[in-house]
Amino acid sequence: MLSGINSSSSALRSLAKKAESTANNVANGNTTGYKAARVTLQDAGNQSISTASGSGQVGLGVNVSSVDRANSQGAFESTQSSSDFAISGQGYFLLRDPGTSVADQYSRAGNFQYDQQGYLTTSAGAFVQGWQLDPTTGDRQGTIGDIRIPQTTPPAATSQVTQIVNLDARTAPEDATNSVTLFDAWDGRNAAAAQPTEAIAASNYEYKSSVAIYDSQGARQNVDIYYDTTTNNNQWEFLVTVNPLDDQRAGIDSNQKGAGALMYGTINFSTSGEITSIEAYNVPADGQVNPTLPDNQINLATADTLYSFGANFTGASDNQEVALDFGAQFSGTGTDFRPQSLASTQYANSSTTISQNQDGYGAGFLQSVATDREGVISASYSNGQVQEQGQVALANFNNPDGLRSEGGGVFRETTASGAAYTGAPGDNGLGGMAPNSLEISNVDLAEEFVSMMITKASFKANIKMIQAGDEMIGSLLDIKT
Repeated sequence: MLSGINSSSSALRSLAKKAESTANNVANGNTTGYKAARVTLQDAGNQSISTASGSGQVGLGVNVSSVDRANSQGAFESTQSSSDFAISGQGYFLLRDPGTSVADQYSRAGNFQYDQQGYLTTSAGAFVQGWQLDPTTGDRQGTIGDIRIPQTTPPAATSQVTQIVNLDARTAPEDATNSVTLFDAWDGRNAAAAQPTEAIAASNYEYKSSVAIYDSQGARQNVDIYYDTTTNNNQWEFLVTVNPLDDQRAGIDSNQKGAGALMYGTINFSTSGEITSIEAYNVPADGQVNPTLPDNQINLATADTLYSFGANFTGASDNQEVALDFGAQFSGTGTDFRPQSLASTQYANSSTTISQNQDGYGAGFLQSVATDREGVISASYSNGQVQEQGQVALANFNNPDGLRSEGGGVFRETTASGAAYTGAPGDNGLGGMAPNSLEISNVDLAEEFVSMMITKASFKANIKMIQAGDEMIGSLLDIKT
């Protein structure tokens, strides 16, 4: 009888643990990334007894065999936060506690945030691990570490300007007796005069188009390109200029005629209006290009594709070299250029700028971030730049069930789990990323309530067994009375 009471008592202890686990599952039914636990019971062994037919065994009760986690995928909840991530498939987020140098924490809860310095962290302050990316190429830099999204992005000086224009074919060539070239008409000294005037009169050119570029400090600068016919049929000249007062090239000052004039050239068109050749010249301080001499002519190497002009707005020792693209590229021979899919033309329509762009930009401030299924975090800045700045890393184990829970949705590896292996989302069997989502608990409330009902019934039954055993022992004690 005492053995039976002990068996039922062991059941009460084991069933209490099972009920505690079920209650904890229900309590965490809304906990992000929580995985339901399951308590498994087993018999506690047997004792041998003698029977009429020989030896037999009587059970000694029950104990807890194991407590396992159900690592099945939880459903996703959509959120409005760009720092909320869910893992679709296998894997854990890799975390580093701020008090250690080793990233040895793992979690399925992706409710992250960016701190004041731009680091991606958990609500408890642990750093989410991944790779920093080169914002220009998107390539990974270094090894896995803390992910930081810069709050600002430095400026980039313009290195190429593209300007696609149509120059009106109906414009007659200039009269050779009255022709004035653009470099002759330009006078940078006008801007520094006591009563400043335009460096070139409107009567000395047919068309003007302006484009903004950026210097090395991120300041916006205007470049004006003037176009005019020459004395030759199907030929136009161009002059690339800046404000003479802003021209800080070595050997140039505002008291010189050539101040502000950066490059002079001519564009030849075919009778069908397509570019056939381009010549370009540097403009000296006195403004006298003299195309009949090779002194100022720019010669391209075979591997070159475009002419470049030098600009200087900051007083730097080296000029800012800017390639000028009219939509045609150097063929590698002489001054021949080949039109591309979108190129400047000479058609019988009004002179106009069809399109233009440049590759520089000023400093920018972070405005928003977005993450894709590969865990790549792209940052959008106020200067219009969208740059890939980081990539979230994931970790997994040969036996995830062997991980030890530390609370707060955090796990640590154990001998049973094996060592972690890492990779990018979608690689090496790791799951993909679901941005703007959170994985909710995988607790099945219906299943938990059924389990609790069965546990409760078993618990009551074992109490009855203890009561019955007690009554039997009491009856034995009553024999003496």
